[in-house]
Amino acid sequence: MKVAIAKKLLSSVGGSELQARLLARALAARGHDVLLVGMRPAWPRPGIPDRAVLRGGGGTVRDEADGVAFAYIAARGGRAGAAVDGLFPTDLADESALTTALRGRDVVHVIAREWAGSYERAARRAGGAVVETPLVHPGQPFSGAAGADVARYRRDDAVIALTEWEAGWYRERGVERVRVTGVGPVIGDVPCVDADAATILFVGRKERYKGYHALRAAAPLVWRERPDARFVAIGQRAWRDRPVAVDPRWIDLGVVDEAAKTEAYARATVLVMPSEHETFGHTYLEAWAAGRPVIAGDIPPLREVVRDGVDGLHARNDPVEVARAILRILGDPAAARRMGEAGRERLRERWTWERIAERTEKVYEEAVARGA
Repeated sequence: MKVAIAKKLLSSVGGSELQARLLARALAARGHDVLLVGMRPAWPRPGIPDRAVLRGGGGTVRDEADGVAFAYIAARGGRAGAAVDGLFPTDLADESALTTALRGRDVVHVIAREWAGSYERAARRAGGAVVETPLVHPGQPFSGAAGADVARYRRDDAVIALTEWEAGWYRERGVERVRVTGVGPVIGDVPCVDADAATILFVGRKERYKGYHALRAAAPLVWRERPDARFVAIGQRAWRDRPVAVDPRWIDLGVVDEAAKTEAYARATVLVMPSEHETFGHTYLEAWAAGRPVIAGDIPPLREVVRDGVDGLHARNDPVEVARAILRILGDPAAARRMGEAGRERLRERWTWERIAERTEKVYEEAVARGA
């Protein structure tokens, strides 16, 4: 099958960006002809070749890596348009260039909602079925819950949800062609080392909704009982946030390379991301790949992914609740090990990229048959 996986940005940093890349690689391993399509950025981005950066001249830049082809499309307005599109939830895609890139593809799979309108129109003109993974976040600004978004989901040949809870949200709004695939972990081979006795890890964008601020406020509460506890926070800082001098036991890192991230998971006692808005939360899978328990947000999709008391705990995005959950994990190392192993087994059974690609392939087949 000839598949195009489409996003606005195709950097190698960020959950949905890596999701697109790893799904493309897994589908290519199953024999599909896969093309990743995205924007030529206005400035360098990790994983995007330097010649694809819009420093002058338009046009489409093509590349290939890991058995997957890439097409980087210039935004309307040249570098200025790409800068605006890179910073804001706008859609300045060159639909003529998109149509050319997508021509001959059986399926156009849009992951996240950036450029989704342009991709839909270009895919229809190019003759491909349209599949969308919206990653809807109800309650957030630009969450994908607007009327125009829902109308597009209804038109799609298939909508992919990551959890049954998310699928139910679409169905309640009249979206009939919904399938659940889940997502895979974004992590390499984990070194075989012993976990630290009291290292609490956060991995993700340092946003309030992801529980970063609650974790920062929970740290002094944890130190009252466990002064040996060490907190490590990895990820991009939110624009509105400013670094705060907390304590030498709080280590705030930015975006790190894959080896450093994997090492951090291997050394951690527990991953804590008590998010209050999440479609799935692939960082929990990353922790399970290392055999570590997790503390997840107490919201419906995360209660579906993480089984409370089995492979992790749930806590509201609240410092007192987060501190209580951390101390429970630190106070029972044997239970923490059991949770981590249970999570690793659950990951192997349900959410390897091979399994995700197999489920996604079936969605594509249904979408193509419907379009035909």
